Amino acid sequence: MSDTSEKKESNGCTEFKKCLEILHLMLDNEASDEQEQYLNSHIEACMYCFEQYEVEKQIRELLKVKLANQVVPSGLAQSIRTKVFQSA
Repeated sequence: MSDTSEKKESNGCTEFKKCLEILHLMLDNEASDEQEQYLNSHIEACMYCFEQYEVEKQIRELLKVKLANQVVPSGLAQSIRTKVFQSA
């Protein structure tokens, strides 16, 4: 197995964990300018992280619209993510 394939995670991106962390910070409006610049640059070149970004953004937008002014169970977003990626 080559170094590249060993470094590559099963999802297809070696930077996925870092990107996911920054993505959540961005969607919560808590990312630094540098973090936002990094993620925006990365998702231009990485389709896997771009797709993850779009899914996360759509989930949050859907939750805002459908559950406005309602208490959301703490595990709901994760449950939705799991179901989305199981069916993909």
